[in-house]
Amino acid sequence: MKKFLLLAGVACLFSANANAGVSQYVSGKLSYDFNKVKTKVAGQTAEVAHLKLNKVLVGSTHVAYGVRAGYVRGEIELNNSRDVKRNWVSDDGVNLKHFRLYKHSVMANAYFDYLTCTPWTPYVGAGLGTSYLKADYGEVAKSVYNLAWQVMGGLTYDLNSNWTLDLGYRYADLGRVRKNFGEGRVVKTTARDHEILFGVRYEF
Repeated sequence: MKKFLLLAGVACLFSANANAGVSQYVSGKLSYDFNKVKTKVAGQTAEVAHLKLNKVLVGSTHVAYGVRAGYVRGEIELNNSRDVKRNWVSDDGVNLKHFRLYKHSVMANAYFDYLTCTPWTPYVGAGLGTSYLKADYGEVAKSVYNLAWQVMGGLTYDLNSNWTLDLGYRYADLGRVRKNFGEGRVVKTTARDHEILFGVRYEF
């Protein structure tokens, strides 16, 4: 039995290499997000306050264009995350009553597919790119571009030679926004996302 499985695996590898031509694809995904947004407020006369805005949001979108060659895929991905909002007033006098954080990113991703000679294909991946964060504090706002990174993993199912369903997980670190309100009062907001993704890929 072990020899049979080994031979089947070797045959699968040779079959995959024989069909390792370069192809292109486009993909679209919707995600169920758990946003880990932390804000640290520091002032000259106040203790440092850590404020967490963890919130679950539905409806973030992800679109990508990519190239596949055998086990490896590379793509450019545009992520449009829904904004995180929260109402509060901090103890040190910084008015954050209508705080809102906008998040977008563009990533260059690389994936490794574990070909199984079945319609099911597990994969892992990582990406590096840039994020756009805009923190709106009500009366003032601050926007920045950050270096961002992400790691992914998941499972795809081939419906046919063109269409593939995708269920995956994504962790993204989008960096932070730092706003100085004067008199030593500084607000630092970091954005990290945990996401469950549901998508479809068309290969041509």
